Amino acid sequence: MSTYVELTNELLRRLNEVPVDIAGADFTSLRNVQATAKDAINSSLREIYQTGQEWPFLKTTYTQTLTAGTREYSFPTTYSSVDWETFYLKKNATKENTPTVLQAIAYEEYISSYRPMDDLADQVNGDSAPIKVYQTFGDSFGVTPIPDADYEIEYVYWSVPTSLVNYNDTCVVPERFNHVIIDGAMAYMMHFRSNEQSANMHQQKFEQGIKSMKRVMFDDELRLRSTVIER
Repeated sequence: MSTYVELTNELLRRLNEVPVDIAGADFTSLRNVQATAKDAINSSLREIYQTGQEWPFLKTTYTQTLTAGTREYSFPTTYSSVDWETFYLKKNATKENTPTVLQAIAYEEYISSYRPMDDLADQVNGDSAPIKVYQTFGDSFGVTPIPDADYEIEYVYWSVPTSLVNYNDTCVVPERFNHVIIDGAMAYMMHFRSNEQSANMHQQKFEQGIKSMKRVMFDDELRLRSTVIER
């Protein structure tokens, strides 16, 4: 993965401008074209993130510790979307429960089929190990039955990256796609220089690069077909 200063310098070299100190001296107080180059890198990255919310490099595995008597839990602050098929209940040493994948259900199904049982359960100590996870209309999820211990649930979500700030901040986009980031940043720089023809050219290369990234990174789901012939 490349750092912020490495990407900035690659852009500056493409522009035939003087690179900045690779050690990060005065990086936060750069001015003129160097400061604009920094902004262009972040602008290019934001556009990449927005064209594909579920980029593989934005996946994060998170472990939520449940609380006895509590049925709903907030997602992390960096959460963008979640993979509902990845909720996994780990084994609790005290309860000796069976580890299992939790089936995801819609909130409407939870209300109609499971909430009445949860409302009758022990609201302080809980009922048992959860067997299902349900979607809410906010940035949270719920489990049913209400947990009766501090079980751990592991799941995968896609994060919202923050802008690069410090010289040694690491870009989450794989290094092999640096050229796409630079093409996007070049489009911004050419707009800044009022060179619309060059800006349009780099924008086209940028958009083509994003399409190539998607072809490489968004592989089709693996599907297996049985070849057994029944007699």
